[in-house]
Amino acid sequence: MSSEFGERDLPRFGRRFATFGVIGMLLFTVLAGRLFQLQVIEGEARAANAEAARTVAVALPSERGVLFDRAGRPLAINMPTWTAAVRPADLPESRRNAILGRVSLLTGQPFEALAGRLDAYQGSPFDLVPVARDIGRDAALLLEEEAADLPGIELQVTARREYLDDHGAPDGTLLAHVVGYTGPINADELERLANEGYLPDDDIGRNGVEASFESALRGTYGSELWERDATGRLVKPLEQTKAPVAGKNLVLTVDAGIQRMATDALLWGMREANVSQGVTIVMNPQTGEILAMVSLPSYDNNAFAGGISDELYQSYLADANLPLRNHAISDIYPPGSTFKLATGLAALQEGVTTPTQRWQTYGCYQIPGAPAGDCLYDWNHRGFGKLNIVEAFAISSDTFFYQMAVHLGVDKLARWAHALGFGAPTGIDLPNEASGIIASTEWAHSQGRAGVYTGELAQAGIGQNVIAVTPLQLLNAYAALANGGHLMKPMIVRGEADASGNLVREYAPQVLGEVGATDENLRLLRIGARQVITTGHAYNIRDLRLPGSLAGKTGTAEFGLPDANGVLPFHSWFVAFLPSAPGATDSPIAVITFTYHATVIGNVSTEVVKYFLQQYFHTSQDLRLDPVTLRQLVGGN
Repeated sequence: MSSEFGERDLPRFGRRFATFGVIGMLLFTVLAGRLFQLQVIEGEARAANAEAARTVAVALPSERGVLFDRAGRPLAINMPTWTAAVRPADLPESRRNAILGRVSLLTGQPFEALAGRLDAYQGSPFDLVPVARDIGRDAALLLEEEAADLPGIELQVTARREYLDDHGAPDGTLLAHVVGYTGPINADELERLANEGYLPDDDIGRNGVEASFESALRGTYGSELWERDATGRLVKPLEQTKAPVAGKNLVLTVDAGIQRMATDALLWGMREANVSQGVTIVMNPQTGEILAMVSLPSYDNNAFAGGISDELYQSYLADANLPLRNHAISDIYPPGSTFKLATGLAALQEGVTTPTQRWQTYGCYQIPGAPAGDCLYDWNHRGFGKLNIVEAFAISSDTFFYQMAVHLGVDKLARWAHALGFGAPTGIDLPNEASGIIASTEWAHSQGRAGVYTGELAQAGIGQNVIAVTPLQLLNAYAALANGGHLMKPMIVRGEADASGNLVREYAPQVLGEVGATDENLRLLRIGARQVITTGHAYNIRDLRLPGSLAGKTGTAEFGLPDANGVLPFHSWFVAFLPSAPGATDSPIAVITFTYHATVIGNVSTEVVKYFLQQYFHTSQDLRLDPVTLRQLVGGN
């Protein structure tokens, strides 16, 4: 039985053995195929992944471009400095506060600020987090000496912006509003700009040219490949994969020497008249280049670049005179009689008046349609009799221009105001430029009103009530008058420079548009602006010996609420340009000064411009008048 059974079982065993053999061969084939796929087909990719797991690309910051003035003076440079940084993975949690406290004590920076910067960081624990920037040499040496007792703290050599004055000395106040400053990027900015290569410890332009030309100044970051260990810690650099490209060096249109003259003149006038805010801007009307832009009070942009203290920052914010604002472009004010340029040009162009037509002026102009006695006064309460437009512009008759505005209508007045650049930003490459206000039917509708009242329209004709401009807009309008009708885009950057400040690529001036008035009418108003000087309406500035025929316009702009005597406070304006001859269009310079709440007998702004011109042309005369008493301060030659 058993022998028969064994004989019968052999074939079945053979079949099973063959089946197992086939299965084994199949398994071997699959494993061999998988091994071939892993080692041959995917081997290169997997090797690359393994390499990537132990390496990481690290950004190489680029050097920020230097800023020069038009004469080649450096205004913003990069200074090496020390930064204390924390590597969170190496900072013992149990000693965190003690270590940060010691860093705070050695660097003189508040513990709360250091801890806050560390707490705000959300990246890899092996990355360095800057917590104390721009620390002094002595503090850096002490940190280095105590390194063994300060685990997690590392010193970095970084670059800090330093801002210089016209003499090359560290002084962040002279050109603060023009140049601006850099400061640490915040979380919202990082989220928005991460795709452009910004890093958590980057600085970014915060104001002025530093902000508006951020991309050009920043340059392009490079990268370096580093080896890292299994924990993610950087071990050593392997190779540079992309070289950083330095930012562009820029030449400003501003001359720091002219900026100093304008600043000194404005400071003098503000001090004499006890004025708290003021603006002076100097421009080349032919190109739109800004030669100086002063906004006072100013601030120290070096304080921001070095990491401003909370105490100083809060003092800036609490200052009612708003030193952080560029009053030249960011604030709007009633232009007063300087706006008679727009009203006069509109009246001539629209045929309301002619060069020879004479209009009766009044001590008080009766508003059409208003009850009898409801009138608007001239600054001369006796009136001036009959005047043509040049005479009215020269002596600044209010009642003449009330009539021009009423006969024009609000929309025609607005159209010519817009043609001169009012009611819209000039487009200067500086942040936070205001638009201003020009009354029109469309503007009234935007305010939920049916239209502009006749009394408002009359006052608009002399730059009051429903008219507001920036000092730069007003200067640009007079620059267009001075150059023959070309409304230029104000320039603040002249071009690109080499490392020594030599101009290597010049940016071309841009014409925003043509005013569109006839040459005859523009020349007529230039003659009127010359007569403002020669008739003595601008006091003794006519006696200043200058290489040309000075022309200009004064302005007194009321605002706010009347005092106990019913008198409104007022601002003071003076704008001037200097053609070679009366009516010519070749003026190389135009200047404007605005003084806030300048409630004194004299026009403070006229005295400031007078003082500036004396310095600019190095005259031997000093014809300044005390703006409070109108007495001459120093006898001229």
